[in-house]
Amino acid sequence: MKTGESSLYSYIDHQGKLYLPFDEALELAPKFCAAQPSAVLAGVEVTEREWAQEARTPGDEYMVPLVSEFRAAWALVRQWTGHDPAVAARKATILKLKRLVWDAIYVLQKAGLDSEAARPRRAIQKR
Repeated sequence: MKTGESSLYSYIDHQGKLYLPFDEALELAPKFCAAQPSAVLAGVEVTEREWAQEARTPGDEYMVPLVSEFRAAWALVRQWTGHDPAVAARKATILKLKRLVWDAIYVLQKAGLDSEAARPRRAIQKR
């Protein structure tokens, strides 16, 4: 479906709420998350915190499977917003390792070991 085009099955109810077929909503969701990450993340964080707290409350144990089920959806939404803690941690580790390699290359060159420094330099510059 092209941008600006609406399907035969989408409609707006009497309160102004838009209803879309699932495939259209699924196509729109990542784009919205990327465009409005702070608004989306605020809702996810609040809901996840409230539900997790409720799941720990005596008498509300029925929330435990619900929270478990929704964790995957919340993780997907975080990815769509570009805020995935695992990805951010991996990028930080890669950056730290690259700096260490460049430091080692510098030390090798400073020690006059240019031929030994050439191999890690070539490896890191391939990327």
